[in-house]
Amino acid sequence: MGFAGFLSKKWLSVATVIVGATGLSGCFDLAQNVAVHRDGSGSYAVAISADGLVARGLDKKHADIDLDEDNNAVTHFVRHGDTTTQTSEVAFHDLSDLKLGDETMTMHVQGKKDDGAAVNFHRTFHIDHARKERDEDEEGFGRDVLHSIFGDHTYTFTVWLPGKIDHIAPVVVNDQVVHPTVWSDKYGHTIIWKMPLIDMFLANKIDFDVNFVANGEFHDTQSSPGAHHRRHHHHSDDDDDDDGDNNKS
Repeated sequence: MGFAGFLSKKWLSVATVIVGATGLSGCFDLAQNVAVHRDGSGSYAVAISADGLVARGLDKKHADIDLDEDNNAVTHFVRHGDTTTQTSEVAFHDLSDLKLGDETMTMHVQGKKDDGAAVNFHRTFHIDHARKERDEDEEGFGRDVLHSIFGDHTYTFTVWLPGKIDHIAPVVVNDQVVHPTVWSDKYGHTIIWKMPLIDMFLANKIDFDVNFVANGEFHDTQSSPGAHHRRHHHHSDDDDDDDGDNNKS
């Protein structure tokens, strides 16, 4: 798999990145960051900090800034010693502007309270969708094999929401509860979930669910479905013949 160029153009299908990376020497930390403003706009960023072969693949990029035309994402590269960090960030006016291949993000207005609108933010990371798009011979990685690949690397999801937090639902990954870290300031709250990368990889899906209350212009909205990036299969001669027959009029 050619890692250079893959991340910049298909970075919003991050579960596919994780599955594809199992064949590489060296590994990375993956972080995703969402911020939602009081007018419903916001930003979404994906950062991959890599060393080894993955970092060398990232270093093959000729420019330090790349633009993903489909999502208007700007990609930056920062190098510190042997580690390269690629961060791709897109600003959105509404969640529906985001085209996400392996994720779904929604906001649902639950009602009004004295101090603002009661809103539910929900994100589902569909890791099983990426697995289904790989060949069967690439599935079934055991935890020991994955640990040898991913080591102590981590996956982090962070969301910033305005106002105050009403409720944070438990995040359960492989029967383990991942407890978030919560930071607050006068504008809102930052919620951070961090887990071993292999735990994320072995999950079928991960749900992040937060209720918050804030003054603003909120409405029901959802991210748009993006393309699932499938790897091209190698066809045998028989397959080519069949394709040729099917194409005959």
